[in-house]
Amino acid sequence: MAESRNGVSGGRVKAALAVACLACLAVAGACSGAGGPHLPGSVALDRPAPDFEVQDRAGQVHRLSDFRGKVVLINFWATWCPPCLEEMPSMESLRQQMDETRLQIMALSVDASWEPVDTFLQRNTFGFGIYSDFEQKVAELYGTHMVPETYVVDQQGVILCKVVGDRDWTEPSVVEFLKKLIAA
Repeated sequence: MAESRNGVSGGRVKAALAVACLACLAVAGACSGAGGPHLPGSVALDRPAPDFEVQDRAGQVHRLSDFRGKVVLINFWATWCPPCLEEMPSMESLRQQMDETRLQIMALSVDASWEPVDTFLQRNTFGFGIYSDFEQKVAELYGTHMVPETYVVDQQGVILCKVVGDRDWTEPSVVEFLKKLIAA
């Protein structure tokens, strides 16, 4: 289940999240025939992906547009979000299964600083890019209010869909969808 940014929990929040998840599923079902392809269980968007810049741990600036020509998964996550941490190993497994010249995973942390990210990464190793969105500028640009949330951007820079909440990125339907997408 997705976590709110401020980590608030309780019965009302859980009920609201359940309603939100049902609404997302309803929208996903309604959008299933609209526009381009999208991942089963996701919300179809079919709109241009706003460009942005983020920094990696070394301070190097990366732009979404740097990865034009690749399928990009933009994942918003935080170290205080258990579902975010649970899905990251499956994202790493996905990365290992895919052609990295055709797929880029950008994990944008919405933590307050590098300190909790560094602590987390001391215990976990990932081959995909970890970037800072500590001021949530990119999250705001994309309309992300919950984490984890992942956007699938095609080679032309179009957001095909978004996945709200955690996901097993090694599910056969996910792998099949992404392999077809990167082959296009």
